[in-house]
Amino acid sequence: MIRPDRAYLTLLAGVTLVGLVLLSGLGFAVYFAVADDPTTRTRDQVVDLLPAGEVSVRDEIAAAPMLAVSRSDATGGTPALGQLPTIDIPLVDQIGAEGIPTGYPKTPEGAVGQLGEILVSVLGSMDLAHVQRVQQSWFEDPTGSAGSWPVLGLIQSFLTAGRMPAGLETGASLTVIPSAGQVKGSDGDNWHVVCVLVEITYTFRDQARLAYGHCERMTWIDGRWVIAEGAHPVPGPSTWPGTELALKAGWLTWRDA
Repeated sequence: MIRPDRAYLTLLAGVTLVGLVLLSGLGFAVYFAVADDPTTRTRDQVVDLLPAGEVSVRDEIAAAPMLAVSRSDATGGTPALGQLPTIDIPLVDQIGAEGIPTGYPKTPEGAVGQLGEILVSVLGSMDLAHVQRVQQSWFEDPTGSAGSWPVLGLIQSFLTAGRMPAGLETGASLTVIPSAGQVKGSDGDNWHVVCVLVEITYTFRDQARLAYGHCERMTWIDGRWVIAEGAHPVPGPSTWPGTELALKAGWLTWRDA
């Protein structure tokens, strides 16, 4: 990420369907989902979205199953023993389109870092107009897969469920840090499916925390990583960072390098 301390960043994360109740001191509840679709996609469901006879190596990587987890796994679990494996994410000092940090190298870790920056920008803004501008600037195919981008539905669902068209309640905050990442698969050095696990803390008198995993196809175009065209990957496992289940799910602890 762009700063060595990876300071907490105010943003939103969640999508529709599987809810986590975030209670304020007044008992106000906001539901955040930890799946990327109105139905948790399986490999077969992702393949069904592809044109007949056109299931490529890249589509197979995106559709490959990931560890199935329950909603409770997003809030805790048994701590893993020993030293956890890490993924080293390069630091960058450039600012790209829509104010998103850029300059990540042409490596799988660079793709992970860039996805993290994109998510921070769009979720942090809670601004649908900003999300649409990011889609135009950071998608290989802005009019294709971008039209059904789960993150856009996430923001719409949050604003609707919370009855907060203008944003968070006064005094409320939503903070996120990238806690882990993984490279699900690659096709050459300019295309990867990568996943980021973020730790979310919602505070409004009371506090609630959860983990959220999100995966995207990433491709290298014109000297930077962008979200690649194609059907959205199977959702990343939303497991609490540092747990045995997170380790089993393939998550590598995020480390700025």
